[in-house]
Amino acid sequence: MKSPKSKENDFQQKRESEIIDNILNLRESVNSMGRIFVIGGANIDICGASIEPLINFDSNPGTISVAFGGVGRNIAEYLSLFGEDVSFVTAFSHDHYGTLLREDCESLGIDCSSCITTQEYPSSMYIAILDHDRDMRIAMSDMRILRAFTPEMLSDVLKRTSKDDIIMIDANLDIRSIHYIAENAECTLAADPVSVSKSSRIAAVLERLSVFKPNIYEAESMSGIKIKERESALKALEWFLAKGVKEVIISMAEKGILLAYDDVRLHFTHRIVEVENATGGGDSFLAAYMSARNSGKKPEEAVRFAIAAAVNVIERQGSERRQINRDLIENSIGQINIKEQNI
Repeated sequence: MKSPKSKENDFQQKRESEIIDNILNLRESVNSMGRIFVIGGANIDICGASIEPLINFDSNPGTISVAFGGVGRNIAEYLSLFGEDVSFVTAFSHDHYGTLLREDCESLGIDCSSCITTQEYPSSMYIAILDHDRDMRIAMSDMRILRAFTPEMLSDVLKRTSKDDIIMIDANLDIRSIHYIAENAECTLAADPVSVSKSSRIAAVLERLSVFKPNIYEAESMSGIKIKERESALKALEWFLAKGVKEVIISMAEKGILLAYDDVRLHFTHRIVEVENATGGGDSFLAAYMSARNSGKKPEEAVRFAIAAAVNVIERQGSERRQINRDLIENSIGQINIKEQNI
């Protein structure tokens, strides 16, 4: 028969073993979520919003704001707000704006250790003009700085990744960089086409993409299919799947979201959005979708989370957007009246 002291020791050892097992299980759970590497552009955004209906070839009264932007930088910011371990890879200029851009990213907890700084180009700049309904009418970007990327730099980045990680690219990258990443990355690859004019840079690597999120105009331009009703929407989805994309998401503004993967074809709609600034809505959507997928959510669940994130962003201005977090998004899903149907 064991003594009371011996029994106490056995209990203590069992308790310590349980604690160690719990710690190991927690670490395994955390480590099952990969890091996310975002490779793309960081801009100074200048946004002008007209008070009245826009008049071409004339000076329009409005409000003008300056902010940090860029598709890649925006995605990295939202991923950080959602609690992801995110590394951002871009080229910063040696000028004043480049310093500000980098300092802001690092203040958000974004790892910028793989970024380069160059004196060859000025900082990226983006100018957008919004109409009186707060929707973008025209924009212009100067992203020559991303030409500073080299295969050697990208090779160093890819060596830091593992098969459990995610790489997200935007089409602001030149074709050489996009092809190098697609050919050499060994983990999940997601892409945003950025614009109709830049979407062609992604066309040749579609078969390598796990996730692709064009808007309706980019999808129509790439596929040659005009999306008008259920039948044409289905054709567009099938076109991207046939090209090798694993999960394709087509955003159609107020008309909703299309999702296709495996045998699933869905159309999501939601309540009317009170638009403060539509710029950045698509970036927050893709960031939220990939964050949800990284945590193990199914594509349908990830779309619902992403819709809620985009709505919260679009209905906020400036610094208010940085108050967004995962709990806020999760708690708002039920208030956005998200509906889905098979197509």
